[in-house]
Amino acid sequence: MEKVKQWEDIKNDFEAGSLLLGNGASMAVSDKFGYGSLFDEATKLGHLTKPVLKVFKSFDVEDFELVLRRLWQAKKVNEALDIEVAVVDKSYQIVRKALIATVRDIHVTYQEAEEHLEHIYLFMKSFKKVVSLNYDLIVYWAAMLGNRSDHSLFKDCFNGERKFGSWRDKVGTLFFYPHGNLVLRRSNFSGAKKIVTGDSSQLLDSILDKWVNKDLAPAFVCEGTQESKEQSISSCDYLEKVFYEVLPNLESNLVIYGWAMAEQDGHLIEQISKSKPENVAVSVYNNNEVFMGQVEKQLKDIGVKKVIFFDSESAGAWNQPSTDYIKAKKDEADALKKAVNKVLKKVKH
Repeated sequence: MEKVKQWEDIKNDFEAGSLLLGNGASMAVSDKFGYGSLFDEATKLGHLTKPVLKVFKSFDVEDFELVLRRLWQAKKVNEALDIEVAVVDKSYQIVRKALIATVRDIHVTYQEAEEHLEHIYLFMKSFKKVVSLNYDLIVYWAAMLGNRSDHSLFKDCFNGERKFGSWRDKVGTLFFYPHGNLVLRRSNFSGAKKIVTGDSSQLLDSILDKWVNKDLAPAFVCEGTQESKEQSISSCDYLEKVFYEVLPNLESNLVIYGWAMAEQDGHLIEQISKSKPENVAVSVYNNNEVFMGQVEKQLKDIGVKKVIFFDSESAGAWNQPSTDYIKAKKDEADALKKAVNKVLKKVKH
């Protein structure tokens, strides 16, 4: 097996390629994202009361989004048939409140993530497409900072009506969420719309407040088996478009950061294989040879010609400062120090 590379030694080979992000990308920002599942975390935090657990058990799943969707649909059907909806609505509200409380407890604030965001958007901006499997707001926050700070062209392809539109004719760095995201909400039976606010730093609070006050349901796949994830994807027009249109049309040069390519992700691997990636760079933490062996085999099995592994904590990778960034900051500090010394000399004389 080849030696693990440094990101800056290979980055030029993947410029204008595609980037796929897994949970390891979020964990690099905060270990708060290192939990096994939202369901497990909600249980540990005490948000899953006996009535809530009873609802999950009735569906034999641990996916908040799926349970909420089914309860909401049941409520709508009952209303149409003039059947009492109080019991269904109560169950829906109980589960929704548990999800809101859990997300509020485990998601980092903008201020906690802020020190990472500049490095993240500088990393992302060299790619044509960014595909994030994470439901959290890290990618969105970084993209909005990039657009504000240096006029980068990050686009999520939602139009003025906050609906997902055409993406094939867009220029810049396009970013997508195959499993949904906190910025997305359910709209009727199969639609999804974007939740927006004027201040990115207040986005998390705005989302949770709108869930509470406007009875919104999230559009993201929390966890579950491959089959349950596929069912959730087929229930949402946005998720279907990303799954069937974007994933099979990634660039031939692909970078994977923080994705373990687990058994339950087979549906994603199959779609990605349709884009026929030729060269794939995969981040690795602590030179994990077992992981590298497993991933290399999975990628070779779908026809990838060249697999390269790079250190997830090397300069310029994801949230790590690049060599140029470090040098620029050092030069800036040196220049300031010289200016101060010059003033002090004048004062002494």
